[in-house]
Amino acid sequence: MTVNSLKKGMIGLALLSASAVCSYAQQSIKIYVSPKGKAQGTGTLQSPVSDIAKALKTANAASKKSNRPIEIILRGGVYPITNTLEIVQDKTWSSRVPLTIKAYNKEQPVIHGGRIVSSNLIQPVSDPSYLSRFLPEIRNKIRQVDLRKAGIKSIGKLRMTGFTRPFAPAPLEIFTNDEPGKIARWPNKGSVPIYSVLDTGSIPRWGDSTNRGGTFTYKDINRPNRWKEPAKVWIAGFFMWGYADDAVPLKSIDTLKKTITTLRPHAYGFGSGKPWRAWYAYNLPEEIDLPGEYYVDTETKMLYFLPPDNLKKLEISELETPLLAIDDVKNIKINNLNFTCSRGIGITMERTDNVIIDGCKFTNLGMVGVFMGKGVEAESDNLSVFAVKPVSRGIGSLVQYVYDHTVFDREAGKNNGIINCEVYNTGSGGFLISGGNRLTLEPGNNYIKNCSIHDFNRIERSYRPGIWITGVGNRISNCDIYNAPSSGVMLHGNNHVVEYNNFHHLVMDSDDMGALYFGRNPSERGQIVRYNYFHHIGGEHKTMAVYHDDGACGMEVYDNVFFKAGTVAGFIGGGRDNPYHNNIFIETKYAAHIDDRLKHWAKAMLVKDGTFQKRLEAVNYKNPPYATQYPHLPGYFEDNPELPKRDTFYRNLLVKMPKRVEGKEEWLPFTESNYETNEDPGFENYAAENFKLRKDAIVWDKIPGFRNIPFEKIGYKKVN
Repeated sequence: MTVNSLKKGMIGLALLSASAVCSYAQQSIKIYVSPKGKAQGTGTLQSPVSDIAKALKTANAASKKSNRPIEIILRGGVYPITNTLEIVQDKTWSSRVPLTIKAYNKEQPVIHGGRIVSSNLIQPVSDPSYLSRFLPEIRNKIRQVDLRKAGIKSIGKLRMTGFTRPFAPAPLEIFTNDEPGKIARWPNKGSVPIYSVLDTGSIPRWGDSTNRGGTFTYKDINRPNRWKEPAKVWIAGFFMWGYADDAVPLKSIDTLKKTITTLRPHAYGFGSGKPWRAWYAYNLPEEIDLPGEYYVDTETKMLYFLPPDNLKKLEISELETPLLAIDDVKNIKINNLNFTCSRGIGITMERTDNVIIDGCKFTNLGMVGVFMGKGVEAESDNLSVFAVKPVSRGIGSLVQYVYDHTVFDREAGKNNGIINCEVYNTGSGGFLISGGNRLTLEPGNNYIKNCSIHDFNRIERSYRPGIWITGVGNRISNCDIYNAPSSGVMLHGNNHVVEYNNFHHLVMDSDDMGALYFGRNPSERGQIVRYNYFHHIGGEHKTMAVYHDDGACGMEVYDNVFFKAGTVAGFIGGGRDNPYHNNIFIETKYAAHIDDRLKHWAKAMLVKDGTFQKRLEAVNYKNPPYATQYPHLPGYFEDNPELPKRDTFYRNLLVKMPKRVEGKEEWLPFTESNYETNEDPGFENYAAENFKLRKDAIVWDKIPGFRNIPFEKIGYKKVN
């Protein structure tokens, strides 16, 4: 070949490549949207449409005429949402072509479920009787907003929140300069001990449905003397057990006898004598004393609040349904959008395939960021009435329903992902995902990857984790999960993987709970927990990093680092087949706990036709696929199920650990392959909490075959 012909060939190839690139660039149809767009906009960059619903309609029409992918591109600014945006097969969208909804360049589109209040509606308090109720030192700083003039049609309602209560939309909330406000409460931080209990009230947890509130006393405080309308006051706290928070309305306060009587009961009744058995009061205009605190008068529809000194923006949440619902579609991407200022959920998804939520931010929501699958309608929030039927776009009494209906197919779809996202300042959790089939063990392959999840319990404080995962074969990886009074991850189902996550400052207020929690179903097996960093777990009470509760089985825990990881790093409550190996335990009271509770106080779960028999028979545990995937399972009841078995503990490194095991060590075989030391075993930087081991670490000699944990790969990495 001559030089000229070679050049011609290269030029031709270059032209062909350029043509291919040009063709590829033309593949997608682009529709632009802007808050400044006009109703008659054509959808071009120069003439954007004004609303996302219209853009979806335009995109759907285009998808029926072309096989090219479609992009809806949002310019920066606020997009008020008064009704749920829908991407629904055969209603607003056809899955014939891929669809992407994304931000334009690095601009910030905000999907907003409330109102931004005009500054001229923020006024000094006009009612002298209200003015006199406020604390003298801040009385003249408090402002009011007439909610009717602000266009707020519904203020919602305060509701009971907590253990066994259903998820539900928050009442009206305010946000000042993007920070959540707080319904005026006392005390501002912490809580007041229950001094003595005069009447526990009815105890619905044990079948008492008389719905009678409790009565208890308080001591050494006079603050309730100031509260003019005690029948409008609510209290919240851990009233009996440190894993079961609640919020209930009051019936009365007797300031002479120093007694409080609640209108409604707590699940376990009221108790005293434990440090967590305490309360705080809220919905009190007299207690507005911090910037962002507020009170809504339900009769006059007037909002009273104390603004920060530099108030630039006041927002009020309004929408109770999801901001975005995605149903029965595939190949959808939602990129770099902000979801905020709603009383409910950011995004719901049902029966979807390859729907990816990427780089989005979920803040200041009354419930959770993303919810995959169906929830369960709640007939009532009365503790004696539980869920009645599955429901779309709502969570409801799902926690209770899954507890009793362990093979419930939530129709969450498959191959869906939440990646590179942030969720914080939410009311009742972060991301709730599912997928897969518990009868066939078909995996859902849904996943959460590289997300930051924190401060997700503004309203509900227990059993509202940063991630709640159910179903089969789903994954949580490379997430930072932190700053919560209760659990970071709660798990149900089979064959899930939890890896490369950074768990810290979790279960900070609770007792008898874990940063990662699962339990009470011996058929839920096949979980893998690896390459995670659990540190600074727990507050004043007994807490765990990984909690295998009440007979939980079949979770393999390896290649993790536990540093100051609560009272117990790995708590095995009577279960079996939970091996711990190649982990590093540092400065935690106990590396592990083991007990035989199924032989004693929890033995009712093993009785004939009891909880465990029902849960095992629900998945046909003696037959494939369970019998083949989990060989020990078919003989569960014949193999002394009351005793913990095969909970092995080998090839682990323990550094400055006061004790190895809480309980009988013979139930948790602690082999000679473990190594204990009170010295630095060779970490790259102990003082800086970098627990990757150096090449010259003594561990390699002391534990032959020990694997270095990929410490540098753990956690969330912000994507620019």
